[in-house]
Amino acid sequence: MEVNMRAKLYAGILGMTAVAAVLLLAQSDTSAESDTSSMRSWPPDVTQYSRSAIPADTIPLSLLQPQPLFAAPTVVDAVFSNTNATLKLTDTFNDGETSIGINRQDQSEIVITAFSGSWGTNAPLWHSTDGGNTWTKEFTIPVPPGVPSAIGCPCDQTVDYGHDRRLSGTFLTFGPTNVYSGTTTNPAMAPFWNWLVINGVTQRTNSAGINNADQPWLLVNRDPFTGGDKVYVAYDNFSGAPDMRVAVSSAGSNPPNFTVDSLTGFSTGFVNPGHRLAADPRNGAVYSLFQRRIAPGAGGSQNINYMLNMSTDGGLTWILNGSATGIVVANADSTQPTPKFGGVNALLGGVLHAAVDPNTGNVYYVYGNRDAITGNNRIAIRRLQPVLGAFNTILIGPEHFVTGQVQAAIPSVAVANNGVVGVFYYTFNGIDSGFPQFSAHLSLSQNGGETFTDRILETFLSPATDNGDPRQRVLGDYMQLKALGGDFYGSFTGNGVPFGRPFSNNDPIFYRQSANPY
Repeated sequence: MEVNMRAKLYAGILGMTAVAAVLLLAQSDTSAESDTSSMRSWPPDVTQYSRSAIPADTIPLSLLQPQPLFAAPTVVDAVFSNTNATLKLTDTFNDGETSIGINRQDQSEIVITAFSGSWGTNAPLWHSTDGGNTWTKEFTIPVPPGVPSAIGCPCDQTVDYGHDRRLSGTFLTFGPTNVYSGTTTNPAMAPFWNWLVINGVTQRTNSAGINNADQPWLLVNRDPFTGGDKVYVAYDNFSGAPDMRVAVSSAGSNPPNFTVDSLTGFSTGFVNPGHRLAADPRNGAVYSLFQRRIAPGAGGSQNINYMLNMSTDGGLTWILNGSATGIVVANADSTQPTPKFGGVNALLGGVLHAAVDPNTGNVYYVYGNRDAITGNNRIAIRRLQPVLGAFNTILIGPEHFVTGQVQAAIPSVAVANNGVVGVFYYTFNGIDSGFPQFSAHLSLSQNGGETFTDRILETFLSPATDNGDPRQRVLGDYMQLKALGGDFYGSFTGNGVPFGRPFSNNDPIFYRQSANPY
């Protein structure tokens, strides 16, 4: 009776039949990690984590500390360095889970999205036209026409620029959870957004996983055949295993018309798949990466297979090393989703990312790896090399570590045009004055990810302590680092006090780092 009731509840949440839910329960254990709430990243944590500043919040920025090889980055709080001078005194939004887009034709134009407001009227984005030195909070993302479930979201959102100064964004709506994507050539003006609207209703990006999609991730890449832009949106379909899906627009369509929605692999529950994309700008190839929990890990962790799949025909078919559902790049233990990172951030997908070297096509794959002796969750990296002349075949290189013996999470990787590899991540440093202390890092490698030079972008106290909710996410599920030309551009959620804010609050922090050594 108890199992049957759990199955009905599970089926109601996931949109499954009770029989399918029983089968899923039968192949999983009954720990807290096995329920759907620990797997999905929806609903997001948009709590306004804001409090009075305390002396321990005033941690000097250490950007001018001596560092060999690379110049100091530019690091800017988008709330404090804003065209609205009063915003630093009034803005208390969550600003978690940042995404970034850089205009490929004009690198002075940059857009950041975060949990900085919601639909009812227009949702906001952060817009800079001077290379990230100053920002404007623009309420210019309109509600997708004919989608009432969008009100109160965007829930998850990512953006990326293509060519022709066109910014694409993908957005998750409330339950029923579906994905909607649009484009704009002017982020400062709401009327410039284009959505694919038929009979007054914006069309879903996800043709599968209807009402059960989660954590969309968008990248723009060239079409392998025509060279025109294609918009790729990866998402989790929780009507399945969950299934990994990638929706792809027809080349050059504006608004994006998603004519393809392909299966790239299967996850297994217990953890969020953390489905991500990486794009090869040389030939239009795209990679889908995700994680599969295959067994319990040591010390209450999960044992993870880190997966990768590949498409070289514009997302129509996916196959890598002969497998249509992806290959195992690495296996490691990882502490997720709980205990929470730093006691305040459940890891619902925030442990893996990949990027492609724009010159060689090498893929750099970063992932969490729990040390068996210390219990520290470190960040590891592998370089994967495509095999010339072999169809969708890749060689997996040895494992190296980005971090030492620290507690680290939420990595993002990018590769500049000179081959320098950049990896962003957070470390949890311990408790200070009753609050978790984090550092945001950017580590750079000149030797293919074998060794790294590290710099701390900001050390800060969390604006909140553990609230007892196992799904609490003060920081979010991901941050983004991207490379364009010889520069890295990134954003993360940090505390505004070190930048001059009068109270402790989550803010979107922008940084820009030259990849050219001294």
